[in-house]
Parts: sequence; C-alpha cells; structure tokens
Amino acid sequence: MEEGYPKREGMAGNESPKITSPAFLRRKLQEKGLSPRRSLGQNFLVDENILHKIISAATPTPGDFILDIGAGPGALSLALAESGCHVIALEKDKGLASFLREEAEERGFDRLQVVEGDVRRLELRETCADLWGEEPFMRKIKVVGNLPYYLTTPLLFQLLQGDLQLQLLVLMVQLEVARRIKAAPGSKEYGALSLLCRYYSRPRLLFKVPPSVFYPPPEVASAVVSLEVLDRPPSEVGNEDLFWAIVKRAFQKRRKTLPNALDGLHNLHKEQWAELIKKAGLSPSCRGETLSLEQFAYLAQISYNNRGI
Repeated sequence: MEEGYPKREGMAGNESPKITSPAFLRRKLQEKGLSPRRSLGQNFLVDENILHKIISAATPTPGDFILDIGAGPGALSLALAESGCHVIALEKDKGLASFLREEAEERGFDRLQVVEGDVRRLELRETCADLWGEEPFMRKIKVVGNLPYYLTTPLLFQLLQGDLQLQLLVLMVQLEVARRIKAAPGSKEYGALSLLCRYYSRPRLLFKVPPSVFYPPPEVASAVVSLEVLDRPPSEVGNEDLFWAIVKRAFQKRRKTLPNALDGLHNLHKEQWAELIKKAGLSPSCRGETLSLEQFAYLAQISYNNRGI
C-alpha cells in the first residue's frame, strides 16, 4: 500500500474498491440511480495519481480537522479519513451524500461525517462545533475540495472572510480562476479575487489538471491551488469594510480612472476621491487594475483617516 495510506479500518486487511476507479464509480452510481448533474457542476475525480497529489498538498496528519467542500462520491473525504483525519464532507446533492455515508460506513470510517446542504447557506462554524465540539476552534482547520467552478469566487470570499480558524486551503478550481488568484497588477486576470487571496493567504498554483481525469470530463482545464492562510494580513488598511468597498468598486468599473470609479462611494464625489488618491501618492489618472495590494491598503488608510474631507 502507498506510504502514508494506512490499512483501511474495518476491512480486515482487504482492499476496498477505489472511488477513483471509473468502472467502479459508474457501476455504484447506476446501482443507486445516480448520475453526474451538469446543473450542479458535477465532475468527479477518477485519477488516483491526482488524488494522491492533492492529499500530499494538504499535508494531512492524524487528528487534523478537515472540511471537504463539494465532496461528491467522496474520493477526497475517504482518503483523508483513511489517513487519520477528522473529516466533514459537505455535499449539496442528497443522493451523493447518502452514497458517501454508505461508503464510509462500509469502510468503518466513523471519523468521516457527511453533511447534506448548500455550503453557501450553512453556518460553517456551527456545523463544525456541532460535529467536532468547540475544541477545534482552538486549532486551525484545513479545507480541501473540488469546487463547483461557478461557485469558486463567492466560496473563497465566504471562507477567507468567515469566522473559521483556517490554516490551509487546497482546492481544485478552473484553470482560469487559478490564474486570477495568482495574477499580478496590470494583467487582465488581476482583480478583487487576486487581492482577496493575497490579503488573507499565500496563494500558489500547484499543478494543472486535464479534463481527462474527471467523470464526466469538463469542458475546461483545471488546476490545484493552495492558500496558506496568514496569521494576520500583510498590510494595514485602517478599516476593512472601507478597504473592500474601494477594491470592489475599482474592479466593478475597471475601465474608468480611479476617481471616476469611486465617485459616490461613502458619499464622496470624484474630486474628493482625486484628492485622497493624490495624498496616497497615486496619480488621479490611474486605474484600479494597476494598483498593488499595498497601494490599495494605503489608499484605504488615507481615506479612513480623512473620511471627513
């Protein structure tokens, strides 16, 4: 058996079939009357090598607390439970949630708990407290997942700006989104998502993933990214609400110069914003897409300290 993957509990030394086996997965889903649903962005990982690379990136150790978001039939959740981690698998699809519960029970993984529901509507802190007790909030939680691509950006805002004590996120995302996460100022991919990830974490694009390793294959390429969550943001912003309001407005109107983009924000007109932008050492003719995290942060500080201009 692979190093780092101990013998499965409850199997008396026998190997159980792998969820990453396409033939096994298709047969099991058919037995349950299930099939991938395009409307939910369901593309299931069926490649053991990619699975192991994701698990390795998450650096699981026995006793870790891990959330698997969009668990599907459970390839990630089952492997993480096998490595000794406490896992909460979040899955919106009722049929897949039931499928994963049965697979965990067959393997004797009582440390794997399945929660059926839409992650956008779940109180994640309460969910973790109910299943793990309050103790986990004295330590850091890891998040893994093969995220539905249409939900990636709002989920990252929800997670990174939420109240869970996060340590690390290892996520399968659309390659285009991975490039936005890592984008530099001035590039067409650079935006609010880039700043979100840099403000709260150290983002890395780990490796690309072809469509062929999924069932069914998606129409786009994917990538695995890691976000090592920081103990504190790298820049002081004065007021986070104001900082994010400036960032979001700047990229909502990215074709406009910054004073025009911010016109009306916090009841300040564009001439007032032009003065604040100059105080921050920036040109009033600049656009938000050219500003670094540090420049946005300093503008937010100046704006907060001079909000009565």
